[in-house]
Amino acid sequence: MSSERPLVVVPTYVREPDDVDTTVAAVKSVRDTDHGNVDILLVDDGSPEADLVDRLAENVSEFRAEIFRKDENTGFSRTVNVGLRRALQEGRDAILMNADVEIMTPGWLGRFQNTEDGKGRPAAVVGALLLYPNGLIQHGGVYFSLLTRSFDHMWKYSPMDLPDAHVRRNCPVTAAFQFIRHETLTVIGPYDEEFYMAWEDVDFCLRVFQSGLQCVYNPDVRAWHHEMLFRGRPSPKIQEWQAKSWMRLAEKWKHTSFNDLVPFT
Repeated sequence: MSSERPLVVVPTYVREPDDVDTTVAAVKSVRDTDHGNVDILLVDDGSPEADLVDRLAENVSEFRAEIFRKDENTGFSRTVNVGLRRALQEGRDAILMNADVEIMTPGWLGRFQNTEDGKGRPAAVVGALLLYPNGLIQHGGVYFSLLTRSFDHMWKYSPMDLPDAHVRRNCPVTAAFQFIRHETLTVIGPYDEEFYMAWEDVDFCLRVFQSGLQCVYNPDVRAWHHEMLFRGRPSPKIQEWQAKSWMRLAEKWKHTSFNDLVPFT
């Protein structure tokens, strides 16, 4: 078991003043709910406005958060891997958390750490119930759709009090708020850097299952997710990255059956 303080890794990319405010709110939500039990590392993915990154660094210092600045914008996997490699080297559990997430659940870290998988083992990876600001569900685990032949979030746009959404499941979980045990990192390694934007979390969870470990969706941990606040802005570069990432996933897992990830069968 990890003996060091878990490391919360927050990838950032700020282009507007509102981005700074949103990220600060995310960091504040960690400190408001973790009782000082984690360290926080922001990894800036080559944001174009250096003055905004300076402002962000100054504002999050109040919450004892460190910021690492990358010189180049290289995408999600290579950004979070800065933190995952540090967690791996230092013997820490890691928590990936998007800069537009605000944690709702006091004691969330203990709930993550105490989550067991279907075999009674400490779950290798744990995800949370994520809600849109209007209260509808954004993420209740990840499933494979036979209709679209793709992966999507379970219970998306359902009401937050939907009973089925409050049942733990063994399934992939989003990197928007994802707990990864140190022992998992030693077996699986960091994220695949051939993914640039999208599907990298699904790939990571598939690698976990392939190794004989399990990922668990735990609705006892909840957070608001202002999804697409950053990534949703139109950008040919992001669209290209998402297309390349989908092709990477399709090619990498083309001989794999996802029947176990299809619900209601």
